[in-house]
Amino acid sequence: MADKHKDAEDNIGELLRQCRQHKRSAQHQLFQIFYNYAMSIARRYVGSVETAEEVVNDAFFKAFTKIDLYEESLSFRFWLRRIVINTAIDRLRSALHGQDKNEPMTEHHYLVEESSVVEDLTREQILASLDRLPPTYRTVFNLFVVDGFSHEEIAQMLGVSIGTSKSNLSRARQHLRTLFSDDFEFKK
Repeated sequence: MADKHKDAEDNIGELLRQCRQHKRSAQHQLFQIFYNYAMSIARRYVGSVETAEEVVNDAFFKAFTKIDLYEESLSFRFWLRRIVINTAIDRLRSALHGQDKNEPMTEHHYLVEESSVVEDLTREQILASLDRLPPTYRTVFNLFVVDGFSHEEIAQMLGVSIGTSKSNLSRARQHLRTLFSDDFEFKK
C-alpha cells in the first residue's frame, strides 16, 4: 500500500491533470495521498476528530471544484494547506456567529510572554491541550505558531485588529501554560 502511495506521489502532476478532467479515480487517489496531511492541519484548528474530518472533506471538495485555479509553480501540498486552513477558519467563523462565544475576540493590550514550559510532550498530549482552548485562541495560536502567519495576516483573515490577534495569542499561550502545569505538573 505504501508503494502505491509513493508511486502516486511521484505522479502528482498527472493526477492533477486528470483531476482537472474531473476523473473520480484521480480525485480518490489524491485524496488518499493527502488525507493524513490535511487531517493533521485540520485537527489543530478544530476541537474534534469528527469536525476535522468534515473540514478535510469540505477542503477537498473546494480543491477539486477549484482545481483550475491551482498554479503548478506552487507546491500542491502548500496550496491544499491554505485551503484546509481557510476551511477551518470558515468553520470557526460560522460556529462563532451561530452560538455564544466561549471567549470572544476582544481588544486587549499585548501581554508579556513567559518562556515555554513544554519540551517533551507527545503529539496527542499537545492536541488534547489545544482542544481545550477556546476556538478563537486555538485558531490564532495555530496560525501564528504552527503555520507561521504574521499578526497582520491573521488580523486580515479573521477580520480583527492586529492587537486582538496578539492578545489572543498571548492568552492562548497563558492558557496552555496553565493546562500544561496542571495536567503534567511542570515546575517553573
